Amino acid sequence: MKKEESLQAILDEWRRLPEAEKTENHAAGFAMQMANEYQFRCSGDRYQVIMGFLSRHLSRGHRR
Repeated sequence: MKKEESLQAILDEWRRLPEAEKTENHAAGFAMQMANEYQFRCSGDRYQVIMGFLSRHLSRGHRR
């Protein structure tokens, strides 16, 4: 799976989580799990790529 497809799938999974779990603290564990589950190619650490991606969505107010 390509990076863009993987990140979209990860975001879809994040959005399906219960609202109480969509926190910055939970994002770290979720990102680690997703980095192990989605083996896309990237120039850096998959965990960091996913955390950066989720952080952008958290900072836009998508915590709800």
